[in-house]
Order: sequence, then structure tokens, then C-alpha cells
Amino acid sequence: MTFGSRQSSKSVLVTFSLLFFLAPSLFSTQKAESTGGVVVSGSPQSTEAGIRILKQGGTAADAAVAVSLTLGVTEPFNSGLGGKLVVLYYNASNGKISYIDAIETAPAGMSVEAMRALSSADRSRGWHSAAVPGCAAGLELMQKKWGKLSWKELVKPAVGYARDGFPLAEKQIVEFGNKFDLVTKDPEAAKIYYPGKKVPEKNAILKNPDLARTMESMGDKGPQEFYQGEIAEKLVSASNKGGGFFAKEDFKNYRPREFAPLEQDYKSYHIYAGAPPANGGATVLLTLKSLEAKVWGTITSMSLARIEQVARAWQNIYPLVSSNLADTEDRTERINKVFSKESLAGLAKKALDAAPPAPNETEEATPESAETTHFIVMDNAGNIVCATQSLSLHWGAAVVAPGTGILLNDSLSNFGFGTKKYVNSAEPGKRPRSTMAPVIVMEKGKPVIAIGSPASDRIPTGVYQVLSNMIDFAMDPIAAIDQPRFHLNRAKSPSEPKNALDLEEGFDSVLAEDLKKNWQVSFKKKDQYYFGSVNVVRILPDGKREAYADERRTNVAAGE
Repeated sequence: MTFGSRQSSKSVLVTFSLLFFLAPSLFSTQKAESTGGVVVSGSPQSTEAGIRILKQGGTAADAAVAVSLTLGVTEPFNSGLGGKLVVLYYNASNGKISYIDAIETAPAGMSVEAMRALSSADRSRGWHSAAVPGCAAGLELMQKKWGKLSWKELVKPAVGYARDGFPLAEKQIVEFGNKFDLVTKDPEAAKIYYPGKKVPEKNAILKNPDLARTMESMGDKGPQEFYQGEIAEKLVSASNKGGGFFAKEDFKNYRPREFAPLEQDYKSYHIYAGAPPANGGATVLLTLKSLEAKVWGTITSMSLARIEQVARAWQNIYPLVSSNLADTEDRTERINKVFSKESLAGLAKKALDAAPPAPNETEEATPESAETTHFIVMDNAGNIVCATQSLSLHWGAAVVAPGTGILLNDSLSNFGFGTKKYVNSAEPGKRPRSTMAPVIVMEKGKPVIAIGSPASDRIPTGVYQVLSNMIDFAMDPIAAIDQPRFHLNRAKSPSEPKNALDLEEGFDSVLAEDLKKNWQVSFKKKDQYYFGSVNVVRILPDGKREAYADERRTNVAAGE
């Protein structure tokens, strides 16, 4: 099967030069193509870091370490060493796809009762909201399995940007302004991100020398320095002083996990996705399977019929996923139940039902990875890293451990803290669920698409729409990405509307009015962070690689 080949005036091959990286305003590129390696990520600097490592002979896993660390410097409010990471990896040598879960873990000393006594807002900021970070351990495992360069070499790009600084883009300045009052409450965070207690101006140079030293230490001593060395000691000390739950044993005991990825056939494709407790992949696959038999025919991707059909499918999928999938001992059995033939057949039948179902009444409202970043690296040999990393909410816990430059996650707030137990209830040692959804699409045993996005609940719905646009409607990736998006909000109790539909600006006014007849419609601006940014790598039959960067954020795609 082929995808559309429509070209866009915005499709320009990226050429790397020092000039580009000193002038981020020049980056309006969406597409890069290469017969060698490609990288697409959330900042021009992180993409440059990945290309740099590829040109040094590094593998996709090597380059992914450089990209990940540089994102923590140049897109600090979304992800970093203080947060989580999930990786879907395609091994070109044997055709296998592996999955790494490096989601944070609740400290052994976490007090569920103390957290329950706090409001939802208070649970989401401060040291008490921080879970034991997994990003560094996930990178270590990935690179140990599939990389070949030294960590000393891999940290250099990120260290350089942290030490010497980089110019902030206009979209980033907006985010700095939005959270000024929150982040400046922490003296260390204020010192790094708001020098002089002022919101930085456009193209201001942001530096983080403490983070540069932290990464240099990891390069010299290895990434385990994060968990068993001076870095861990500083994190635990700051947590203890700030009312958090960290202990040295939490860091010594943290391990990333390797799970089988979720996988399903879809038409002529075989699709792999991240697995629970990163639940976004399940939502993507279930949406595809619910509508697989649908013959779209003359129905267009932006028609009333298509949008209502997909939204009705989500009305059934959301409660199924939220009530069954999380970090539980019986996760394998639960996954098998959700993806059983009977379950999939039921979803397909219900997708045609015009009556919206009631939400699962046991589900507790919890924010899930509200802000993230997604990057994809493909090396010359054809290996692919499709990875999502996050601090949970924008700016995470909004605290930095003195002397580390590391911004911490607020992922404990992703648990449920109600008195009624359910699959995502908070427990020491447990991993909170997330909506992250890295996806790799195979056809005839070869990868053809790698895709993912940030944006909390909008991750799986956005990834599904772009995938479906490409596969079901034969759209060119640029058109598939640029098309305005829609999102059905999760109803978390019987009192909440089950038909609240968010529309991105750009929808036809007549279509929007038609949707209002059956749905509670809200509109969102395209240049906000709300609908995320779906990044894509496509591999053509002749072997050429195309990387596509969603310009809703500061993403950049490039090829060797």
C-alpha cells in the first residue's frame, strides 16, 4: 500500500549549519529526507545533537542518548533527567521490535495518606509530588543493548548547550511567561530559568551550568552515577529538606523494565506500540481495530461522518483502557483481556452505536503526562528509536535539586489517591500510568512509519488521527500532520459530559456548526501546546527516509 505524495510549499530539506543553530527563527522546516540517518525532535539543538552523533558513526541508540539529554537542556519544561522515558526500538539486524519502560517509580516511603489529604493541585507540585526518575536508567539500558560509543562522547552536545547556552525560541518564551509565578517559588529553579526574577526575552541565552556538570559526571563515571553517586545523594538530600519521599535505596533499586510491546494487525500492516502502564499505545491500537472494517469510501478525513465515528469509538475505548490497564501484577492478563477477539469485536460493534455509553464510575480523575516530548532517530543501518519522555505536567514538580540543575517530575500526581481502590491507585514501588504512545508500523516485515507525540490525553488521539490520515485516507505526511485535530475529552464521572469535543482552529465553520448538534464543542488555537506535535519518520520502498516535524511546537527534522 502507498501513501499520498502531495508536496507542500513548507516542505524543505534541512541543511545543518552553525548559522541555523544560532538563529532558531529560520527553522520553519517540516520535512527532511536522507538515504542515511534522520532525526526529528523537539528542538533544533537536540536534532543537531542526534545528527552529530550519527555522523561520528554512532547508532540510533547512541544518537538517541544525545537527543534525550539535549532535550532536557533545550526544552526543559517538558522532559529531562528528572523524569520518565519509554522507548520502542526496531533492530534492523533481526527485524525485532523491543520496548523499554523507564517510567518513574513511587518511593518506598511515599505516604498515601499524606498525599490523599492534599488537593489535586497541591499534589502536583513540590518535592512530595516527585517519583524516582527513570530516564537515565532507560537511556543506559537502551545504549548498552544497541549502542557502541562512550557516554563521555554522548553527553558532549548536551553539556555544550547547558554550559554555553542556547537562544530561546518565541514559543518557549510564552511557556516561561505562563509559569513564572510557579517556577520562581523554588530558588534553584528561579536562578536557572528566570535570572533576575524576570521572564526571559526572545532569543535570550539560557544556560544551566549545574546540569552541564551533572552530565559531565555521568559521562566520566557512567549513567549509574545518577542512581548510586553524588547526583543521587543531592537529589535525596533536597527531597528530604523539601518534604519529599526520596531515599537512597529508592535510587539504588530503580530498574528500567523490558516488556513485549503491544501489537496488532491493521489492514496490510502490523503495528507495534508502547505498553501499559504507558496506556496511550493501547488507545491508538484499539481505535484502529474498532474502525478497521469501516469502509470510508467517499467520506473524507475532515467530514462530519468520520469525526463522529471516531469520537464514538473513543467513548467506548476510554473507560475500557482506564478501568483495566495500569502497573498491576496481572498486567499481562489484563492486556490479553482488553485485546481479546471478543473485546475487539464488541468495540467494533459499539463504534457504530450512536448512543454514547456511560463512563466507568470507578475511574478517578488524574492528570496523566500532561506534557511530554517525542523524538525519533533512524540510523544508516535502519535501526529506529521511537521515544517519548516527560516530566508529567509542564515544569514537573517545579523544583530543582541544588547543585544538579535537574528539574524533577510531578508523576506521583498521576496516581489515584481516592479511598476506593482501582487499577491506578497509588502504592509505594508502583509506576503511575501515562498516555505516552510511541508507535512503529511494519509492512511485509519492514518498518514504514515511526510516530509519536506529546500532549497528555491528546497523545493517542493525535497519533491515531495522523496514522489514519496516512493509512486510511492516503494522505501525504505533511497534510496528515497539518490537518486540524479533534479530541474527545475523557468523562471521569457520571456528572461530566460524555460528548465534550475539542476542535483545533482551522475547522470549516459549517462542519463545526454541524458538530455542535450532538457534541459540546470547544475551540483551541493551533499555536498553543494543547494538541501536541506529532513527529513522523516514513521509510519509502526505495529505502529513502523522510522525517517530518510538526511545527505546532519547536520541532525540527534533519537528515545526515
